[in-house]
Amino acid sequence: MTERERSSYSALAATILKRCAWFGDCSPESRKAIVEGAHIRVLKRGTVLSRRGDSISELAMVIDGVLEVSVTAQSGKRRVLRYLEPGQMMNLIPFIDEQGAIHDAAAHTDLVLLLIGKPVFSQVMRMEPELVHRLLRLLCLRSRMLYNDVADTSFMTLRQRCANALLQLVEPYGETGKEGVSISLKLSQEELADMVGCSRPMINRELKQLEQDGAIRTTYSHYVVTDLKLLQAIASAD
Repeated sequence: MTERERSSYSALAATILKRCAWFGDCSPESRKAIVEGAHIRVLKRGTVLSRRGDSISELAMVIDGVLEVSVTAQSGKRRVLRYLEPGQMMNLIPFIDEQGAIHDAAAHTDLVLLLIGKPVFSQVMRMEPELVHRLLRLLCLRSRMLYNDVADTSFMTLRQRCANALLQLVEPYGETGKEGVSISLKLSQEELADMVGCSRPMINRELKQLEQDGAIRTTYSHYVVTDLKLLQAIASAD
């Protein structure tokens, strides 16, 4: 990485930290300490950041690109849990409790990460006592999302799960236009199937039905929610 690239990424990291829900309320001095004390890592698409069980010594924040979070069973069956956008953090729990990583994490796109080591993290925590409460709220939020995922898998139909997966992508990646809400994140049907927890042929059938119903429109690896209220109704139908 050249000095010019490093300077550009550091400026981007400062911008992301300022607008991030967890670090945005920190003082400028604290955010500066993070940027100056952490280091930048650039990953090409498909590169693994960490595997489940790995020892974690740095907290990772997405600065640019998309980080894929998944789990893989011993049988080889894979489930994508989240696609993390800029401002989201990865490996918070193993970073704090010093046990192995819970999930696999890999670059879904070319990716830029800000890696925060324990000395920098401890320094900022001393400077920002309220940061503890904000990070606890983050852990609570993710716990709720996990419980909702368990409930979705247990009680939702495949049609509902498919609709719900698309809705999860609307907030971080949705761009409103004339046709509806376009999801900027490119996902193949196989990748969406890994997110929903089914096979590609099954997700293909559900997407075609949702398109016939007028809820979405699909092209290659691209999805547009043409009727958001209808998609929400399908996801929540009893």
